[in-house]
Amino acid sequence: MNIEKGGNGQPVLLSGEMYKAISEVLSDLASKTKAKTIIFADINGHPITQRGQTSEINISNMSALAAGDFAATAEMSKMIGEEHRFKYIFHEGEKTNIYLSSVGGSFILVVIFDSNIALGMIRIFTKRSIDALEALLSKMTSETKGDKKYIDVEFSNYLNKELDKAFDF
Repeated sequence: MNIEKGGNGQPVLLSGEMYKAISEVLSDLASKTKAKTIIFADINGHPITQRGQTSEINISNMSALAAGDFAATAEMSKMIGEEHRFKYIFHEGEKTNIYLSSVGGSFILVVIFDSNIALGMIRIFTKRSIDALEALLSKMTSETKGDKKYIDVEFSNYLNKELDKAFDF
């Protein structure tokens, strides 16, 4: 399997089974937190999959901005002597909040939620989802490289959008 670690900017390729498993983790997180939108992207800002209200947000731009946010805070962490980049970034708005999380150092989880939802709940369920995603990604990297059952992430994003349109999500 091919996981980009954040160097050459190429989209991530996932098996159909892995894509489905990641999507199930996001669906579970969405149902438990009532988040408006959840995005899973690689560290370069390429969106992999999303859940929730995605028609109001440009997912590609949001993913790229989240990746830029992590890059900027990585530099800040170095400046204050931290050995590793920050794992979480929280942006508080009047009506909407954004909780960004590093997943395995190579991926980003973006959770967009109403300000009336408790941050503690978001943190607890997001942490559980990150643990599940990291276990899946660890399994993915340990699988043999001969597996040919890939779904190109860009194709998957297009397919998700078309399915959402068909079912009016």
